[in-house]
Amino acid sequence: MKLLPAPDYSLDDIVFEGRHQAYGAFAIRKAYPQHVLKATTYMFAAVGLLIAAAHGGLLLNSDPLPITKSKKDIIQIETVILPKVKDRIMQQPITKQLKQVIPASATKRSVTTQIVPNETPVKESVPDQTLFAESEPGLQDALGEPGTDVIPAVVNSGSIAGSEIADSGTEIRDFVERMPEFPGGMKKMYEFIRQNLRYLNEARRLGLEGTVVVTFVIDKAGYISDIKVIKDVGGGTAEEAIRVIRSMKPWQPGRQNGQPVSVRFTLPLRFSLAL
Repeated sequence: MKLLPAPDYSLDDIVFEGRHQAYGAFAIRKAYPQHVLKATTYMFAAVGLLIAAAHGGLLLNSDPLPITKSKKDIIQIETVILPKVKDRIMQQPITKQLKQVIPASATKRSVTTQIVPNETPVKESVPDQTLFAESEPGLQDALGEPGTDVIPAVVNSGSIAGSEIADSGTEIRDFVERMPEFPGGMKKMYEFIRQNLRYLNEARRLGLEGTVVVTFVIDKAGYISDIKVIKDVGGGTAEEAIRVIRSMKPWQPGRQNGQPVSVRFTLPLRFSLAL
């Protein structure tokens, strides 16, 4: 059997058969194997040079200096035992409890009147009028000479008439026949207090309310003095009550047996947040 020789043409010859083959894509395809060969050769040559350069550098530095560690580079780690910390005891804040003020009820001055029985009248017999012809009328029977003048009675300018006792001027009474009176009456007094009494901010902030009881003296001329606080609810209410009483006009003084006397007067002042 006779073998036919293989045709001496490539795939590119078959593709570009009957076409222009002087330049263009056909020339590029023909030169492609040579380009691949050159690129591969250059690559291996560059890699070989890099390996040779690295190996040559190692040979030049064949006696390097030994690496020594200084004492400064050595770090010693020591175990430190921390002291135990005592737990803090949290102290609770001290809070002051507000005093509970119990408001006092309105009171009226009560005076106990003692009833004293009248003295039993003494019945005396009326003497005979004819006996006064030789005698003068007197307090008791006495001997004497008829016709003599009667000794005049000694008149004491400082005598006390009846059972009336003169006022010493310094005595302060709690109750008299006619008690002192505010100009215009009690209604005007409470109206004056309502217009001038102020509720202080501190007492309002603390919620304090109640009755402040004040006592004072009204002298013979009607002026107020010796102001004292018997009961206080705090928050500056006592000072406010004293201020209002001091600002009052003179009162009509109290009287005993028709004479002006000094009288101690007690007055409750009500402080209420609801008003």
